[in-house]
Amino acid sequence: MTKFICFLLACFIAMTFVLVGCGPQKEESSQAAITAAKAMETAREKVDYLIGQAKAFYNSKDFQETIDITQYILRYLDRDSQAAKALLEKAKDALTSAAKGAVSDVRERMRF
Repeated sequence: MTKFICFLLACFIAMTFVLVGCGPQKEESSQAAITAAKAMETAREKVDYLIGQAKAFYNSKDFQETIDITQYILRYLDRDSQAAKALLEKAKDALTSAAKGAVSDVRERMRF
């Protein structure tokens, strides 16, 4: 009987995640995320929301969007945000690596 109750509880939790989602959705663009953050009351809420959005963009390899959001945080909300600074550096490094990879691919294709 206990196993059955645990099974039902696990199914209920899984369905809740499916129906509700696993957290806030990534906005369409960095500008949309910044606009959404402006409606929030406190700077801390804005920073936390924008850091989450920046991480979502980073994870989907939208490095420029990540850079735009983190620069906004550092410029207008919290110039000392360690999370924004760290994410900004990671995004810049990833963007640089992607650009170097693209240049390398072009050079390779130009060789006959």
